[in-house]
Amino acid sequence: MKTPIILFDGPCVLCNAWVNRLCQWDRKDQLRFASLDSKTGQQFFKERNLDPNEFESVVFWIPNVTYALEAQATFELFKTLGGGFKMLTLFNMLPNSLTRGVYRLIARNRYRWFGKLDACPLPNPKYAHKFLK
Repeated sequence: MKTPIILFDGPCVLCNAWVNRLCQWDRKDQLRFASLDSKTGQQFFKERNLDPNEFESVVFWIPNVTYALEAQATFELFKTLGGGFKMLTLFNMLPNSLTRGVYRLIARNRYRWFGKLDACPLPNPKYAHKFLK
């Protein structure tokens, strides 16, 4: 399987906390990360003719294979991490409108509830190899 890339909102405090946690949980070193506004993120948007300014989603992307957005992206992450995380994919059995609605509620309010950084912080040196430019 090609290496999954997780595109995330770099200045988002919640998103950064989530990415830091994913780095710790990724014991098989199978995930890579890039902010939505990085060169990697811009490549993703350009290839799909998507407007990055209208985007409020984490992206689970396997280049040249597939991608998933919003709640579906988190389910793909859990599936990739395996182990006990696979159990969390059971939430995927809930109606898509429910999981998408909860995801969008959090996405819309993430800065208000958790804060926003002035810039994307540098990763922990232990996990620096996981971050793409």
